[in-house]
Amino acid sequence: MSQLQAKSNRCKAFFLAVAMPFIVAMVIYPFKNWFTTTDIVMLQLLWVTWVAVRSNRRVAALTTLVSVACTDWFFVLPYFTFHIENIEYLVTFTVMLIVGLVISQLAGELNTKVRDVQLHASNSRTLYELAKDLNSLDTLDEQKKYFVQRIGKHLNASCIFMPAAPRGNSEFILLSEANPSWGGFNFTKRLTQGQKAFADTAISLLYQVHEKTLLRQQSAAISVQAELERAKNALLRSLSHDLRTPLATIMGASSMLADDEITLSDSVIKEQASNIYEQSKILNQHFDKVMELSRVNKMGENLCWQTINLQALLSEAKARRQQQLTHFVIDTNIDAQSKCAGDVTLLEIALANMLENAWRYGDGKVSVEFTQSSNQQKVCYQLLLTNNVITKAQTSSDEGVGLGSIICDVVAKFHQGTFTLTINNETQMAYAKLIWEKDND
Repeated sequence: MSQLQAKSNRCKAFFLAVAMPFIVAMVIYPFKNWFTTTDIVMLQLLWVTWVAVRSNRRVAALTTLVSVACTDWFFVLPYFTFHIENIEYLVTFTVMLIVGLVISQLAGELNTKVRDVQLHASNSRTLYELAKDLNSLDTLDEQKKYFVQRIGKHLNASCIFMPAAPRGNSEFILLSEANPSWGGFNFTKRLTQGQKAFADTAISLLYQVHEKTLLRQQSAAISVQAELERAKNALLRSLSHDLRTPLATIMGASSMLADDEITLSDSVIKEQASNIYEQSKILNQHFDKVMELSRVNKMGENLCWQTINLQALLSEAKARRQQQLTHFVIDTNIDAQSKCAGDVTLLEIALANMLENAWRYGDGKVSVEFTQSSNQQKVCYQLLLTNNVITKAQTSSDEGVGLGSIICDVVAKFHQGTFTLTINNETQMAYAKLIWEKDND
């Protein structure tokens, strides 16, 4: 492709510098009696100027020489020879030659400066777009792949990322001189000084984006670790409180029944046995929650996004707590057409726990509201449960926060969302809010 282009450029230069001055002379020749030699020289200089502006200085200089020769050959006595009898014509041709060469030189310098300015503008625009696009990519591999495509296209040279410098005449530039183990970029052809300076700047920009991405990933990892520690501490605190209370009751009642020195009536024995049974049921419920939390964590590793009917979701969540919610009243603004997206099983588990908390601490009824908002990047869903509080919830710092709330929080995190449970002490209203997001396709 480059050989064909070079041949085309040579043909174009020959046409401008040799053929066209001859053609211009042929056009003027029938009217030579109408013009003086000076007029003809000016017309030829007009073509020389046009060539100088549109081409390079060498083509323009050759055009000047051919134009002088054509003028002498066709328009100066004796015709069709290069012999000059009148000294005036020699001065005219000398001035024409000098003026043409000066125009060629000035136009060539101007073209060079224009090309330099255009090249600098193109490089600056490419670097700006490269920085913007690289910062929008999240992984190092994506950044390297985009860099190879963009820079290779801009420099018109194949470019690949390599962990070490190859052998041969190719151009290899390290990603970081301070960290050679990071590898570098290999160009299949030798770059010019300007191209290499541009490539160095672009690679330096990529290195800065790499460092920023690594810092962002480290920060995210630290945040995730802190969140895991917080969740683990909350879980341990909740288990410690929720398990300690029924265990203490069971131990106290069973020790009383097992003590031979204490004489108990039948009613007291029945009461203590009833306490052991009730607290055992509570313990069983806690273990069920632990198993449910374990199941949620396992399912969250392979999240399955689906389109979900909200009414069906509410019905299935209520069915999961059928015994507790048999006579529980649910007021909702959800119609038959309302839909959301998410993992249907995880959202059912979260909503079931929210309804259970409302039943456990409320007055027997709850209001369920669903809202949806969206922008170009994400769709945001929100479920809000509101109920009157008649049983005091756990508030002490050494008390558990309830595994149901922890399960809801874990489900929300898997769906890029949040779960909050707040109680207004003045109105005695509880607000459980589950928010999650989905990226727009």
